[in-house]
Amino acid sequence: METSCTHCHSRFRLTESQLRQAYGQVRCGECGAVFNALQDLKNYEGELPPGYIDAQPEHGPDDFIGAAHYADESINAAEAKRQLSLHEAMYGSERRSWFSPGPLSWFIGILLLAAVGLAQAIYYQRYQLIEDPRFQQQVLNLCRLLPCAESQFSSSEQIRLLERNVFTHPVATDALMVTGSFVNQAPFPQRMPDLLISLFDVRGKIIANRLFKPSEYLLEDRNRTVVPPKRPIQFRLEMVDPGTDALTYEFEFY
Repeated sequence: METSCTHCHSRFRLTESQLRQAYGQVRCGECGAVFNALQDLKNYEGELPPGYIDAQPEHGPDDFIGAAHYADESINAAEAKRQLSLHEAMYGSERRSWFSPGPLSWFIGILLLAAVGLAQAIYYQRYQLIEDPRFQQQVLNLCRLLPCAESQFSSSEQIRLLERNVFTHPVATDALMVTGSFVNQAPFPQRMPDLLISLFDVRGKIIANRLFKPSEYLLEDRNRTVVPPKRPIQFRLEMVDPGTDALTYEFEFY
């Protein structure tokens, strides 16, 4: 049971046996005043004898039972020290199961929002992510649902040179003929790359280079803009002969 001092309003916990010892007369452990604990009694479900509340004690105030000797610490002090848990702060003192409709709905909603946000990030960065083999399959799966321009896909590191030949031009003087083929090893069609050819001398110093567009080096269908996967593409072009100083050459795709 609970009661409060009529003078300082401090609250205490008491039992029925403690109240019967002096007909409810107790001494406050906070201010020392004597008061009738029955006047502000709470949480009591038993029955008291008739006139019990109005009965006067047969003992003097010095023999009254002190509430501080029977009660716990003041309830106000105990409640001030109590801290709410995170669960109580969010959902109240009533405990809920993790699989109850409230938390489960929030969890599913967060997962859906995260999935949508990830899909948006992949889609808007698709032309940059397609260059990395780690993300190509995710981009291709997304492009099955949303429109993507294959002619803008590019992964030059997955274009491999199959053969190359550099020899003296059979007709023109002071010219070289360059032929060869390459293949797209990516699992998707990509933009037709530009071809850079560089010539070096015996010390590895560059003598000449030039970047050729697809319309300049394609042997067939010079208007083609996309190179399909796993299909060899033939190229042929002509260039000025830099002389006998050119001993090595290099092919790069961009």
